[in-house]
Amino acid sequence: MEENFLNCINWEEKYLYIIELGHYIPYLSPNQHTLENIIVGCQSQVWITINIDASDYVIFHGDSDSAIIKGLLTMIFIFYHHKKYYEIINFNIHMCFKKLSLNKYLTLSRLHGLETIIQTIKNKIHKIRQNT
Repeated sequence: MEENFLNCINWEEKYLYIIELGHYIPYLSPNQHTLENIIVGCQSQVWITINIDASDYVIFHGDSDSAIIKGLLTMIFIFYHHKKYYEIINFNIHMCFKKLSLNKYLTLSRLHGLETIIQTIKNKIHKIRQNT
């Protein structure tokens, strides 16, 4: 994913690639679009579910009413893929986005939404771990 993104010639190609990534997001059914799963603080509607399997790996599903946010959410899931919950808590995903220079291309409100999603994921992981 990173190589494909970096090979895009201009922002328009990068933007279209992010939208395309959104088509591959781990599916979240419409009946899971609940208040419990919504991410508060994003301009777009964003829902995620998080489960931790018996081996401590985190399993994500998500959806958004925004094509670009759905793609960004997919990118987050890719960066967190096959990581255990404690690895995600300590993982510096901001370095991944910095490598892609996303801060140059996204509006402040999108960057704020991205940060809200990342913090919500970490908070949900903490909550799940406290309840087990």
